[in-house]
Amino acid sequence: MKVKAFQFNGCKKCFNETLLLKKDSSIQLELVQNPRNWKEEKIDVAIVCGYLLPEDKEKISKIGSSAKQIIAYGDCTTTGGVFGLANQKGWSITPIDKYFEGTTKINGCLAEVEELKSEIKGEEKPKLKALCQSCKRKSTCEFLDEVKRQIDPFEDEEMCFNDQGFLCNGYVSTECKERCIDYGTQCRGCKPMVPRSGIRMLGMFGTLMGNVEVATEASKYGATDKLSDEDDDVTESLPDVVGNFFRFTLPTSGLPKGKIPSKGSVLEDIFVDRLIEEAPLITGLLGGENAISLTLSLIEAYEKGTGIDVSEKTVQYRKDLKNLENQLKTAMKDQDANKYENITSEIRRIAGNMNLSNVFFGGFKTPVGELNDFEEYKSQSFEIFEGNYKNGRIEFGIDSKGVITKIKIKEE
Repeated sequence: MKVKAFQFNGCKKCFNETLLLKKDSSIQLELVQNPRNWKEEKIDVAIVCGYLLPEDKEKISKIGSSAKQIIAYGDCTTTGGVFGLANQKGWSITPIDKYFEGTTKINGCLAEVEELKSEIKGEEKPKLKALCQSCKRKSTCEFLDEVKRQIDPFEDEEMCFNDQGFLCNGYVSTECKERCIDYGTQCRGCKPMVPRSGIRMLGMFGTLMGNVEVATEASKYGATDKLSDEDDDVTESLPDVVGNFFRFTLPTSGLPKGKIPSKGSVLEDIFVDRLIEEAPLITGLLGGENAISLTLSLIEAYEKGTGIDVSEKTVQYRKDLKNLENQLKTAMKDQDANKYENITSEIRRIAGNMNLSNVFFGGFKTPVGELNDFEEYKSQSFEIFEGNYKNGRIEFGIDSKGVITKIKIKEE
């Protein structure tokens, strides 16, 4: 079976994951890193990865007309993904079905190669459960007394994140391989279970906030839709509605394209207005082959700038992850599927998943090795300090609420 994987824009993690198809001798896989230079030929299956822009429409049409089947693999292609947050600043990152009808979509960040293989081979795929059905935490859906950010510690490892006041999109998502929820990280909805999942989750979480104090006095504009001139318990705790409710689905949300002035690059437009505690996961999502070094550069910049101490154990685990990142690049260069699989398994052992959900400020959210030494490298609660932070390839600033106001990421 002749299969070609095409990488368009952005992160290459889903594209790299297709390398595992080489382990199946019935699939003749070719990785196409620059689709714009690809000369059309008849193929059985085209796998499209990465986010799409208007200038990609013509090439997508040609790929679609050359293939018996076209599969959109990963959120960047299916819904716009994390890169779609740049649409808030006027970009036109567009899901594939706007450019070519009849595509098969495999959601996820990163998308699951097991689903991809089943689709290519025409095998029946198992029906996915709702994420909450497969979560060890239990939900009561009772009204909240307060809404919290991830800078606060989780109080109960058995209670639903939402019940504790930490927004989790598990209510509107299906189960997934990455399972951020198993590593102390709330779901941000990379595998939506319903259309316009962000809107649905916004309504559900808004209902849960029925007991949270909201200032309803008239604003200086004469209406109450702003809630008040000053921040209240809701607006203080949810300063980034777009980034938390629509992280993977903004281009498919039905919301109009944003009019906030662009900072100049897609990466800047994704990060600016996000929260500092959310930034490590975002770098883990969009950093591609450099996700580990980029995430650790950001974390270490803030640690150094604010005086957060880290243990020798934490430092060693981080060194191990950086070494694995270099090994992973070599495996991809050599297109060695077995080596790639072994290395990514080791990354998952330490970092939780390929999105690095277990990696955080001060250490790790859940145990990597034996439980009895977890206190040595456990992540810490931290305070927000307005300022500018720099380390390695990354430089950023945050305001007094911990909202990122500027960021620069140097090319390697």
